[in-house]
Amino acid sequence: MAESNVSGPATDSLKGRVALVTGGSRGIGKAIALELARSGATVAFSYNSNLAKAEETAAEIRAMGVECLMVQGDVARKEDARRVVNTTVETYKKIDILVNNAGITRDRSMKKMTDEDWESVISVNLNGTYHCTAAAIPAMIEQKYGRIINIASIVGETGAFGQSNYAASKGGIIAFTKSLALELAKEGITANVVAPGYTGTEMVGAMPAEVLEKITAKIPLRRLAKTEEVAKAVLFLARDADYITGFTLDVNGGLYMP
Repeated sequence: MAESNVSGPATDSLKGRVALVTGGSRGIGKAIALELARSGATVAFSYNSNLAKAEETAAEIRAMGVECLMVQGDVARKEDARRVVNTTVETYKKIDILVNNAGITRDRSMKKMTDEDWESVISVNLNGTYHCTAAAIPAMIEQKYGRIINIASIVGETGAFGQSNYAASKGGIIAFTKSLALELAKEGITANVVAPGYTGTEMVGAMPAEVLEKITAKIPLRRLAKTEEVAKAVLFLARDADYITGFTLDVNGGLYMP
């Protein structure tokens, strides 16, 4: 993964905006938090259990001269998810950008999948997105402005062997976002999806080398995405996409072309 640029915001294009990124302490979530901070946004992010990683991310953001709030919480728990959002709103008196990024995998074929495998993935990925969105909407409606960006996956569009739970959660996020877009347009709120393909995160890096080689060979651009490339797609939807809503932005190197 490329080293983060902590020299300061590249622009002030999001100055005055408050963004919340769930699961923002590492991987794609961290890259998103840093990218929004580079554009001048005040950034809050949630983390579940790894305090050290959260503190590292917060330090990088603050080194840019940007305000940062980190809030512990498991978005699978309704009380935690709403506390994360409410703490952000109480601290900064508003929330402009919500990025629902927190997610987990529990990969098994259906023959071997347990109820806990299914329920835990749905609870974090899909229910967590719902809980955080439901908590953020009132503040966005009141200010007549909001940008909701939900992180799905290529797997939610194509399916994948051994990932029926993950595919269901991410496909559900895409459908959920389309409904949000229809309901919230009149309130000045857009809702969009970023659907990454295979990305150079710790999770993907843990896959066997031969599996990664086979996957990479199928990608027209012949490489994994960088977390920063996913983050730039989020930045576009947060900053520049005022007339785009209900859209799924695929960041997959051409692996899936709907």
